[in-house]
Amino acid sequence: MKKVLFIAFLFFVSVSILRAQEKTFVREYTYKASEMDSKISCRAITVDQLRSILLQEIGVYVESEQLLKTVEIGGKFSQDFVENIATISAGITKLNILEEKWNGETFWMKASIIVDRNNLEESLKQLITDRQKLKELEEVKQQLIKANEELERLRKIQPVVVTNSTSAKASIVTAEKYNIEVNVLRAGDFLLRGSEKLDRKDFEGAMTDFSKAIEIDPRYAIAYLGRGYAKASLQDLQGGIIDYSKVIEIDPSNAFAYNNRGNAKNKLQDFQGGNEDLTMAIKLDPRFSMAFYNRGISKVGLKNMSEAILDFTRAIEINPKYSDAYINRGYAKRNLQNFTGAIEDYSKAIGINPKNATAYHNRGNAKIDLKELKGAIEDFGKAIEINPRYATAYQGRGYARDLLGDLRGAIEDYGRAIEINPTNAIVYHSMGRAKYLIDDFRGSIEDCTKAIEIDPRDAKAFYTRGIAKIFSGEKDSGCLDLSKAGELGDEMAYKTIKDLCD
Repeated sequence: MKKVLFIAFLFFVSVSILRAQEKTFVREYTYKASEMDSKISCRAITVDQLRSILLQEIGVYVESEQLLKTVEIGGKFSQDFVENIATISAGITKLNILEEKWNGETFWMKASIIVDRNNLEESLKQLITDRQKLKELEEVKQQLIKANEELERLRKIQPVVVTNSTSAKASIVTAEKYNIEVNVLRAGDFLLRGSEKLDRKDFEGAMTDFSKAIEIDPRYAIAYLGRGYAKASLQDLQGGIIDYSKVIEIDPSNAFAYNNRGNAKNKLQDFQGGNEDLTMAIKLDPRFSMAFYNRGISKVGLKNMSEAILDFTRAIEINPKYSDAYINRGYAKRNLQNFTGAIEDYSKAIGINPKNATAYHNRGNAKIDLKELKGAIEDFGKAIEINPRYATAYQGRGYARDLLGDLRGAIEDYGRAIEINPTNAIVYHSMGRAKYLIDDFRGSIEDCTKAIEIDPRDAKAFYTRGIAKIFSGEKDSGCLDLSKAGELGDEMAYKTIKDLCD
């Protein structure tokens, strides 16, 4: 009984700790309708005011709890700490409507924002480095401020007694202007909802909210940009390109749209198109590190490694903590046989982010190139420790062990790689070759057969299966495999036929 009570107590404490990390901000707001207001406009204004009040409280909370320090956000951004934290929090926090009432004259609403201390701190730090998101949120903030100012101005206009067509027309124009500004608030609300969902990686939900913002304002460039990103994140790259193109149509000076469209084209293997878009992004914003990085990817795709290195280097100069730029520069250097330079870049990436499994994996490959096999094994092992389902890290470690003569260790690693990715013909052949070398001819035949099923033009798999069959007593079938290997381009096959089949 004591043991059960002790476990229950631990559970209670754990839940209490989790709850202690959460903080809920709750506020109410009442808006009195003017002559020009409807229920829809009153609700839009109330939502906007409540969000603004709650975000300001979050800004004060972040400052008082020292979740961020001014040195972490730096420069101009830190001059009005609370205000700027409120601005960027708009894109990562969810406004929850708890209650609302409308009696025809006033609109009352109660809403909350719940934040987790640790998640909020991490999200803010990530967002501060995201130039695109910061610019979007600042732009939305300014749009909402201007809309509220214009609404206030229009509300102060004295009601016009309609006595003729001129005064009637003036009244209609004022009402239309009022509704336009209300729609700015409504569209902004949907955009901020979508932004928060992007932060949570709820791409379907984000896409829905951005679409609603676009329905309200068909020329809302930021909403198209957000929806394009959501589509691309759901692998609808063509859909993303359509939305990014719409942004460019509305705002030809939007560097982010060119960058995102170029990135999508890269992923579709349209490296030339990607290169053109990213060059335009850089022309519009010469300090756009991500655009240089993405253009480097285009250059790699175009097999222009020297120019790729220049772009990755420029990205690093602008952002010295750009670990992915180091990784890809290392990749380009390795393609130019500069293995030492590649290792240096991968090491710099690891220094920036010691949990980057890709950097360890790629450094392991470069160490194999330099015959530093023990170091390679250590790096692949570290990549596996970080990501236990990293199939190519098992493959790389297996290959390094294979080269060191540790065939059973290699077979074990190849087997693990196949468990994770059973469609890799190269790994099946590598394992089949290793089994042949330890005289497991039957196992070698089985593995090579699997490689051939995946890739019927795998000459090396036919070759290895052929000699494995011959040494297991299946000479005729083995010689046929060697002949097939020769047809597929393996020159060694015909020499082996002369030695073993004639």
